[in-house]
Amino acid sequence: MPIYVLEPPLRYNHAYAGSVIERVLPLKEARQACARRGVHADACSWESGHSCYLVIPRGGPVKDLRAYIRHERAHCNGWSEHHEE
Repeated sequence: MPIYVLEPPLRYNHAYAGSVIERVLPLKEARQACARRGVHADACSWESGHSCYLVIPRGGPVKDLRAYIRHERAHCNGWSEHHEE
């Protein structure tokens, strides 16, 4: 069974209006960084002020880092529900 990153709805899949600070970390470190924020996932994101912070795993189950970036950036753009269309 293929592993993939869920694509966000189109209305959230666009550039962020503020600064984007992106950290690409080895998978284990990315999971640890996200766990410190209460997120148990390979990647995570959060907003602070007018900035969107992304933690993206390198060497994770999904090789397309752009997929992680689109997904996490969409959370900064207001996407809160993975099942929302």
